[in-house]
Amino acid sequence: MDNFPHSNVNAMLANNDNKVQKLLNLIGNDAFARLCRVFGGKSLHVSNSVMLRQQFNVILGQWNANKVLSHFNDVDLTLPSYSILETKKRHQAIIKDARNGMSCGDVAVKYEMTYQQARRIIYEICSF
Repeated sequence: MDNFPHSNVNAMLANNDNKVQKLLNLIGNDAFARLCRVFGGKSLHVSNSVMLRQQFNVILGQWNANKVLSHFNDVDLTLPSYSILETKKRHQAIIKDARNGMSCGDVAVKYEMTYQQARRIIYEICSF
């Protein structure tokens, strides 16, 4: 998975729950993305159960699992679905390329999309 700075993902989650933002800040982008792959799009009740601890150890690693379980014990979280998170990251990369001078045609070729799709992302979503 591509590594994106926290600030980019933070901006994507600006309209999301404050608890989810705190989770991202606590465990980092890569671990957060792995958690979204498994639990994204649904409500997750964090508890210190043996089963959830084992799942978190595999998904996040023991260090991050301990941090999540201690900071969010008995809390309900709704994580964004992984596909939505990835789409937002991709759109952000497209907009960055356009701001750096890449044409719509070049963006379309680079990201394997039609010219119209690239233009819509750049001009409608970004108000570029």
